[in-house]
Amino acid sequence: MSSWNQPLSIYPNGLLESFSRDAVYTVPLLRTPHVVIREVLKLFHFKDLVLFSLCSKRTHRLVKLHNNRYNGNELHVNCDTVPEVGWCRTGDRSAYALLGVSNMAEAISEKKEEIVEIRGHRVPIGYDHLLKIWVTYWDDPILGMKTVVEFLSDALKCPPVRIIFERKSMWAIDWANSIGVTTVFSDSNESFSEGEYAYILQNCAAPTLDLLTNPVDVHLYRYTGHFLERDTIRIGNGMWMTLDNLLSLNCAEINLEFTRLLTYDDLNEFLKQWLAGKFPRLEGFAIGMTPFDYSEEDLLKGIENPMTKRVEWKEWKRKTFNFSSMGTDIKMDDGRTLTVCYSFKNIGVCMAVWPQ
Repeated sequence: MSSWNQPLSIYPNGLLESFSRDAVYTVPLLRTPHVVIREVLKLFHFKDLVLFSLCSKRTHRLVKLHNNRYNGNELHVNCDTVPEVGWCRTGDRSAYALLGVSNMAEAISEKKEEIVEIRGHRVPIGYDHLLKIWVTYWDDPILGMKTVVEFLSDALKCPPVRIIFERKSMWAIDWANSIGVTTVFSDSNESFSEGEYAYILQNCAAPTLDLLTNPVDVHLYRYTGHFLERDTIRIGNGMWMTLDNLLSLNCAEINLEFTRLLTYDDLNEFLKQWLAGKFPRLEGFAIGMTPFDYSEEDLLKGIENPMTKRVEWKEWKRKTFNFSSMGTDIKMDDGRTLTVCYSFKNIGVCMAVWPQ
């Protein structure tokens, strides 16, 4: 869909064709002065910019040359069930699909695919009416995804910041490390093997690891390896998480869901070490636990730091969770204040350090 008031078609020779009820208007854009091109490109929707940049090397250079309202935002890369690259405004998780990537064997000749050149590769492109997205077809879809991301990042001046992957796209872990992706996310129905799950924990260097996919036999799984230092980790099924695992984490934010092995004695020991300064980077911690199991008395047992009941509601918010509660304020050994509470919104125990 174009940002113009009437439908817009883009052709390889740089012609723009705009339709109204009464007439068809054809504009030879590439024959107009640069000042005109710049103003017209400002009107383009990001999908129009992508198609225009695919027309030729010259149109690609024009999109790069002239700044537009989409520059400086983000690309989100889906290496999951529907491989595609989307555009996202910084700070907003809603991504809008730009280009899909598929295996050449899945190309349907009846679709009347065009041939486009993307960073030296001539590949078919066709519109998928079911997905409502333009899809490129590659002999090597992995190479295709990497090439499409490079092309779009270069054209729109938007870095890839988030990658979604599954078991069939484990290759994306090393790729994400190499291009500096900040968030790696997985929420697949197909479980990872024990070796694959351990590889993710030990090798994914993204500052944010959002791992909702389970390891196979999660009830029996145990992890004894190391954890990389990162900003945020979220484990969607933490039934395997032990106290030793918890004490080994070096993060600013920890979010554990569906834990089973961790007891209140474990959380009490974790909290005592946090208060004593064991985790200087840690700002927020959430752990899934039903309200029927919650015992503030057990959680705070043996803690001698000054404690007061919070008398006013205050919201703590960061990346993967937030809570608003009164709870109990505890003075840490370094002078900061840490709040402990049960959050019905998060269905679990939340602990957080307030900014000084």
